Formats: sequence, C-alpha cells, structure tokens
Amino acid sequence: MRKTHYINPRYYQNEKTILLNPSKPFSQKIKPSKKPGLFKYILFVFLIFSVVIGYSAYAGGIEDEGWITEIDADGVAIQHHGNITYGDDVIFFLNKNDCNSASWISKVYTMAENNFEPLVNKFLPYKLQSYSDKSDYGYTTAQVLTVRPFLNGQRALIFFGHYPIDRYLQWFRSGDEYSMEIVKADKSLIDREYGPIDEDILKIEPTDYFDIQMNAYYFKGFNKALIAAQKKCNDLGLIANA
Repeated sequence: MRKTHYINPRYYQNEKTILLNPSKPFSQKIKPSKKPGLFKYILFVFLIFSVVIGYSAYAGGIEDEGWITEIDADGVAIQHHGNITYGDDVIFFLNKNDCNSASWISKVYTMAENNFEPLVNKFLPYKLQSYSDKSDYGYTTAQVLTVRPFLNGQRALIFFGHYPIDRYLQWFRSGDEYSMEIVKADKSLIDREYGPIDEDILKIEPTDYFDIQMNAYYFKGFNKALIAAQKKCNDLGLIANA
C-alpha cells in the first residue's frame, strides 16, 4: 500500500479505539485534497470563526453543547469547541461531492511571539490520548496551512488529513474525551513512531510557537453526529444533481 498522509490503523482489540500510527514520513509534503469547494470552505470556516468566536481559556461550568452541525452549498461540517482553549474548535468537513470521507481540521491560538513563517506547510507531530484509557493513544502529523494575526496573538489553521468516514467511526467510537498535543519531535520519537523525516521538523520547539500546546475535545455523540452529517451531505449532492 502506498504510504502517504494517512493514519494506518493498528489491529483493534479489547475495545481500544484510536491507536494512531501514521506511516507518512515527514519529508513527504502531501497537500490536502483539492476537491471542489474544500479549501474555499476550510478558509471560510477559519475566517468566520476567527471573527465570531474569540479566544478564551476553558473554565468549569460551561455547558457542553455537543457537536454543532453547519451546512452550506459546498457541504456539511460538524465541530466541537476545545476544553482547554475554548475557541479552538475541531472540525470535520464533508464535501457534497464526496460524502464518504471528511477533512479533519483544527485551529490553534497562540500568544507566543515568534516568526511563524517557517511553520507554514510543515507537518507538526501530534499525540492523541484518551483521558479515560491511558493505553488508548497514538501519534499522527498535522499540516500548518495558514498562520494569521488574531486578537493579541496568532491563530494557525491545522489540517490533520482527509480520511474515510468509517475510519473516524472506528478511531473515536469510544466517545471519550481526547487530548491533542503538539509534541517535540526528538530523534527518539521520530525513530520509534515515524521513520524517515524532514530534518526541518527537528528544529521546531513547540513552546517557541505555541504557549499552550494541548487542547482536548469531548467525542461523546461524535459518531451519531458524523453519520447524520453524512446523510445531510448525500442530500446536498442529490439536490445539486437534480
């Protein structure tokens, strides 16, 4: 199987869920899918939510509204706020021309003062961890698409990849709360989890660019929301082709 920017699911047993293990070397600069409307929608979502949703640290007592569904002419997105940085949503977008897969996107706000240009188009190493099951974790990479001024800092748009719906349903089927953390890509981690790399990634110290390197998201109700979004996406396609 050709190894590109995808997550290679390990053999699942004992109800383990995510266990990500990416096969894509850092040196491969894989671009996100260029399906019609995909990047227009990604950038639209980024701009709108940058204006509407301000940065705020998560505080106890905020009611969890669950997964929010947004529909426009190009497709359907579901999103959930962060539990550490509230305004940094995680978003899954289904294009009406391909309702069997979805793009995984996130936003990261930072007040660190630095030149972010070296990060654009680079792949950041991430660790995903279930809070309820310490053995349920994995590593993946996410591409920095844009970094733009926002409030008193910068906000990066992060692209985790474009994957089939059934993989998301497998990875997050436990409905746990998952942390998503930008980690230091030291030689030990690279050798153990990734293999061949782009040497530039080793020079990136997450704390130099991100004052908060971690966010967390509740995945309770995720599978139900994603299946419903797929149905709405198929309906959009039928309308478009009518």
